[in-house]
Amino acid sequence: MKSPFLFALCFAFSFIAATAAPREWTDQATGRKVTGEFVSLEGDQVTLLINGKEFKMPVAKLSPDDQAYLNVVGEMPAPTPPAAPEAAPAAPAKPTSKVQGPVEVDGSSYFYYIPSSAPEGAKLPLLTYTGSLGADANTVKSMIEGAEICGWMVACCVQSSNRVDPELNQTHLAKVVKHMVANQPVDPKRLYFSGHSGGARMAFRGCKRLDGAGVIAYIAGAQDDEISRTDRYFIISGATDYNRYDTATTFAAARKVSAYRLHTSGHNNGPGWLMTEGMMWLQSCWDVDTQSTAPSRSAFEAASIAWIEKTKSSASHRAAWWARFFKTQGVSAPHQAKIASLDAELSQTPSNEAYIKGIADIEAFADDVLAKISIYSEKGHTTPEIQKKCDKMLETHAETPWIKDLFTALKNKTGN
Repeated sequence: MKSPFLFALCFAFSFIAATAAPREWTDQATGRKVTGEFVSLEGDQVTLLINGKEFKMPVAKLSPDDQAYLNVVGEMPAPTPPAAPEAAPAAPAKPTSKVQGPVEVDGSSYFYYIPSSAPEGAKLPLLTYTGSLGADANTVKSMIEGAEICGWMVACCVQSSNRVDPELNQTHLAKVVKHMVANQPVDPKRLYFSGHSGGARMAFRGCKRLDGAGVIAYIAGAQDDEISRTDRYFIISGATDYNRYDTATTFAAARKVSAYRLHTSGHNNGPGWLMTEGMMWLQSCWDVDTQSTAPSRSAFEAASIAWIEKTKSSASHRAAWWARFFKTQGVSAPHQAKIASLDAELSQTPSNEAYIKGIADIEAFADDVLAKISIYSEKGHTTPEIQKKCDKMLETHAETPWIKDLFTALKNKTGN
């Protein structure tokens, strides 16, 4: 007879549609994996939300990493092995190709990664992620591509959770960031924050309280008093997410210092490349805003050019947008000719030019349409005006990669 967990796995893999789940779970016996959202923990039984349905299974069937995660988010008793002595403060770390942690800090903990591309001894920007239902080493792994391109340290706060008091979340986040600044090669003027849903709200609040430089926010917006005209914001929403009006409102309020991106799904993070592009956008804005002449700028631009060269074979429309962005923003002298050459090459494809226009149209749609809806979060919602304007945009973008899918999804009601 199949175990409940194996049944859940078979059920999950039979669907293609993405879920709102932020975490991957592993069957300890078979090694099979499924993406699902933690719902509750009762005794030795955990309930996961997988493709919209709840499944209950024994905690013992999950991997040791999953059980450790549940020790945190589910507040279950820790297993019986003897407790390790309290970790000493971490020594300044050298660049590494592995995620490090968990590092314990007085009841809080975090995982982190130092890019292998970072010069030894350099002070690096730090991006810290707060999840709506916790975070783990896999959270950090999802940020590694951007970390290597931008030369950033990345970390996650394990205890971040919607189920925790908001002030306690900020306490956990502050302890993690301050410990990193004290013990790792972090530039205290370059603190960035990111998060998913409730974790995005933690990120906005943490950025304000810890004097941060910017936020990558997934599927949730900020309070009005959390937006600074000197910071930068890369805001990501699902086209059918019930928070799409909230994220658009934040984008409109911070229009001059923010970017807005959509994916085609609902209340989830969407494709992983959005995190990479958010980090690249924030790094470029910093270099331009500060008129940086640091060696790190040239290194970032060289890595970005290499990324564009790699990306143009699989997603030339995205590569074209970035070549145009860097050409418009401006790059340091050694890279100007190459960026101009890439822009000229990629702009010869009409669909690439249409995509560049389409990103601008998405941002205008968020500002002019979604942000004007007088609600922040509502399920099962759309309006005739939204649908009419999407149809108008689809006349322009009927063949535009990605953009046509976004406006098609925007016509739909927000999800449950």
